[in-house]
Amino acid sequence: MRPPPRGGALSEASRRPENLSLLTPEQMGRWQGLPLAWVGTREGAWRARFTPTSTVLSMLERGAVTTRINIAGRTCDLDARPGTMTLFAADSEIRVQQVDCDQARRILVHFDIAALARQSLFDDELVTTPLRESHEFHDAPLAGVLAEMLREIRQGCPNGSLFAESLSVGVALHLCRTRGIHAPPAAGERGQFSRWQWSHLRDLIDSELTGDLSLTALAASVDLSKPHFVRLFRNTAGTSPHRYIVRTRTERARRMIQTTALPLVEIAAAAGFASQSHLGRIFRQTYGVTPGELRKQSVCRGRSQG
Repeated sequence: MRPPPRGGALSEASRRPENLSLLTPEQMGRWQGLPLAWVGTREGAWRARFTPTSTVLSMLERGAVTTRINIAGRTCDLDARPGTMTLFAADSEIRVQQVDCDQARRILVHFDIAALARQSLFDDELVTTPLRESHEFHDAPLAGVLAEMLREIRQGCPNGSLFAESLSVGVALHLCRTRGIHAPPAAGERGQFSRWQWSHLRDLIDSELTGDLSLTALAASVDLSKPHFVRLFRNTAGTSPHRYIVRTRTERARRMIQTTALPLVEIAAAAGFASQSHLGRIFRQTYGVTPGELRKQSVCRGRSQG
C-alpha cells in the first residue's frame, strides 16, 4: 500500500497557529496507516474559525482545555480532559473560543474519503458510511487504539505496514459501528475462512515471515477486501492478523533460541523482527523473560540433562 496523502484537512489543522506539530516528517514518512497528527495547543485565551475539507477525529491525549465550540451553529462548552473526543464533519464551519489550556496534546485523525477509496484501504461499505458529527464523546477502546497508533509512530514504526493498516481498519470499523449514521449490519461479523483459505494464509505467513507482510497482500491472496478479511481472520484465529503474526514470529524466535547457538541479532532477523531490541520487548511481554534469559535457562537445562 502506498503511504497515505499528507495534505488536506489534517495538514491544514496541524499547521494552524493554535496547533503545534509534535511529530517529525521522518516519523510520519514511515507510517502507512490513516493520516495522523499529534499537536500541542497554544496556551491562553484565543479565538479561531476553520472549515475542514474532510472528516477529522480529534482526541485530547493529555492535559486539559476549557473552551466553547460551535459546529454548524450548535454551541457546546467543553471542559476537556484526556480521552475527550470531537468528530468534525467535512465542510462544517467550526468556531472555537478557548478560555484556558494546560499542556494540552491532541491526536488528530483525518478521513479523506476520496483518497481512502483510491488507496483501497477500506471497502465501499466503510468509505460511504457517513459519521455523526459530535461535540464531545468518550470511547475507551477507540482511545486505546489511537494511543497505540501514536506510540507506533513515535517508536519509528517497528511493526511495519500490517500493524498500521490493521489499526487503521479497526478505527474505521469501530467508528462505523458506533458513530455511523447508517451502521453496517451485524450480520457482516459472521463467517470464517474456508479450510483452503486458512491453510493458504498460514503457509503464506510462514514463508513471508521475515518480510514486511501487509494487510493488502494478505487480503488480496484470498480475494477479499481488507475490512472483510479482518473480520474473517478474527473469527477464524480468535485474534487480529497483526497479533497472530507477532505470535508466530515470537514462537519461531523461541524455538531458535532453544535449539540453536545463533546470535540473538540473527534470530531476530530470521523471525521477522525489526531489531534485536524489538524482539526483546515483545519476548518479555509474551514470556516474562528476555531472549538472553531464556537461552541461559535452555543451556542450564541441557547441561543438567546431559
